[in-house]
Amino acid sequence: MTLMNYHELIKKRIYIGGADDVDDVLGNEKVDIVFDLRVESPNGSLKDKRVHSPIIDDADQQDTSIKNSIEQVVKAYNEGKNVYFHCQGGSNRTGTVAIGTLLSLGKANTIEEAEEIAKKVRPKISVKPEMKEALKRIFPNA
Repeated sequence: MTLMNYHELIKKRIYIGGADDVDDVLGNEKVDIVFDLRVESPNGSLKDKRVHSPIIDDADQQDTSIKNSIEQVVKAYNEGKNVYFHCQGGSNRTGTVAIGTLLSLGKANTIEEAEEIAKKVRPKISVKPEMKEALKRIFPNA
């Protein structure tokens, strides 16, 4: 049996993981679009499926790029597309967008609840404090 390093955030619809998992998820799942959250990333062979949606680690006020990435994932989901999103290792930026996606889709009511759900799905998620602060500004009622 193949060990899968990516995970299902929303069953059969939204998958999360790291950059090294792209080929596996595309080979195993019916993914329509891949959001790459890394700042510098190779174009590779996913021209028709890949969307570059960079979030910069350790930068002040990353609200706009985080919000944009969450909105793109939610829009694709609402259009009926199956989604995979990733950063390099699948823990910080991926976790941030996972939390925001869960909140946007009404799967969680608070940032803490969304983070708990995301960590149950992908235990290695570890969102940096500055990303959590950005989420608090983006979702002030969560």
